Amino acid sequence: MSRLIDTRRKLRKISDVASFDEILNTVILNENERRLMELHYKDGKDLSYIADLLGYSESTIKHWHREILRKISDVIS
Repeated sequence: MSRLIDTRRKLRKISDVASFDEILNTVILNENERRLMELHYKDGKDLSYIADLLGYSESTIKHWHREILRKISDVIS
């Protein structure tokens, strides 16, 4: 679990949009997963807001978020 927390912290520290986009481009994400990451990390939206916006349950969005962090942690570790 701490690996995911470290990954989340690293993502939050990225101030350059191009760097953030480069990381997302190295990981295979579907449209909803990419939108989730952009809304959460670029726009600062919380996961419950994103769940409502995308039409999924909050638990589904949280699950996607964890899975995406696992994928990204392999890239930015």
